[in-house]
Amino acid sequence: MVRIAHFSDAAVDGVNGIATSVRLLVDQLDELGHESLVTSTGPLWRPGDRVPSLDTGMGDFRFALFPMRGLRSRIERWRPDVAHVHTPGPLGAAGLSVAKLMGIPAVYTYHTDMHGYSAFYHFPTPVIRAGTALYGRRLPRGEKVAGWRKYAAVEAANARVFEAADVIVLPTATALRHCRTAGAYAHKVRVIATPPGHRGAPSPRADPVVLFVGRICAEKGIPLLLDAFKVLLGFRPDARLVLAGPVSPRLGLRRRLSERGLTGHVDVTGTLHGAEVPAAYRSASVFAFPSTTDTQGIVLHEAALAGLPIVMVDRGLAAGHPLGEAVRLADPAPASLASALRAALADTGERTTEKARQIAYGLTPALFAERTLGAYRAALSRAGRG
Repeated sequence: MVRIAHFSDAAVDGVNGIATSVRLLVDQLDELGHESLVTSTGPLWRPGDRVPSLDTGMGDFRFALFPMRGLRSRIERWRPDVAHVHTPGPLGAAGLSVAKLMGIPAVYTYHTDMHGYSAFYHFPTPVIRAGTALYGRRLPRGEKVAGWRKYAAVEAANARVFEAADVIVLPTATALRHCRTAGAYAHKVRVIATPPGHRGAPSPRADPVVLFVGRICAEKGIPLLLDAFKVLLGFRPDARLVLAGPVSPRLGLRRRLSERGLTGHVDVTGTLHGAEVPAAYRSASVFAFPSTTDTQGIVLHEAALAGLPIVMVDRGLAAGHPLGEAVRLADPAPASLASALRAALADTGERTTEKARQIAYGLTPALFAERTLGAYRAALSRAGRG
C-alpha cells in the first residue's frame, strides 16, 4: 500500500481539468487499496477541511493562505510515503517544501501551461519573482534562466518546481513545449495521459451544432471561436454554437456576442453536472477546441467517445496528444478555424472518429492509476525508499 498526500491550488471540487484528474486518480487508487490525503483550497470564510484561500479570477485556481507549520504538522501526522503536487501555486510549493522537510519523494504533474496563461493574466514580472522567492524559498533554484522579462520569471518558477520534484508527470508528450529548461529535466519525465471524465457512447450526427465544453474564458480561445463561428454562419446559417461550462466575468461574453451579431445563434449552458455533460455531447455534430494553453485536453477524449469529429488549433498539443492523428487541425485564425469546422460538418465519413473513439476508449481510469503508481514507485526508488 502507498500513502499519497495530494496538493492542489485548484479547488478539487471545482469544474476544471486538474480537479477532474485528481478525483479520478484518488477514486482509482482507493479501489486498488492505496490511501490518499487531498489538501486543496477552499473559501476564505468557513473553508471546512480545505485551506483558506482567495479567488484569483483564474477559474478554480485559488491563492492559498496557510500557516506552514500547521500544514506540515497535519501531513506529518498522516505519514505519507509520497507527495503528489498538482499545481505550481502557493499550496503546491508548500507540498514540495513539506516533502523536502519530511524526507519523502515528490511527484509533480505539469497540468498548467504557465507561459500560456501569463499571456492572458497580466501579473507584473516583479510580482512573479517575489512570489517565487517567497513560496519557493525552501526549494532549490533549479536550472539557471537568463533574462529579466516575464518569460524568464515564469521559467525560473517552473525550474524551481522541476528541480524539487523526483518525478515529473506530463499529461501529453509535448506539454513542456514552451519551457526552454525542459531538457535538463528529461530524465525525470513520465508521460501519463489523463482519461476522459465521462465515458458516453457514440450517437448519430445531429443538426449542425458546434460544441465547446470547458471554462468560457479568453485563455481557452473563446474569442477566436466566436470570430470563427461568425465566419462559419456565412456558409452555414443554420449552424448553432453551444458553449457548455462556467463563464468567466472577465470575458464579457454578452458584449462579445452582441458585437458579432451572434446573440441569437449561441447557447450558453453554464456549468453542467452529471448526465447533462454526455447529453451535451450527444446534441452536437462537431467539437471545437480553440485553446492553445491546454496540456491535457480531457474533453477531447470525451468528445471522441461520443463519436464527434474534433477540430483543434494547437498543433503543438496535437503532436503529443494520444488523439493527435485523429483530429482535424486548423490554424489559430478565424478563417482557418471556420473552414475546418465547415469541413467537419460536411464530412459524413466515420473512419477518423472511430479511430479517435478507440484511442479514447483504451485510456481507462484503471490504466491511469496504474501508470501513476509507477511514477510513485519510481520516485520512491530514486529517493532510496523503493
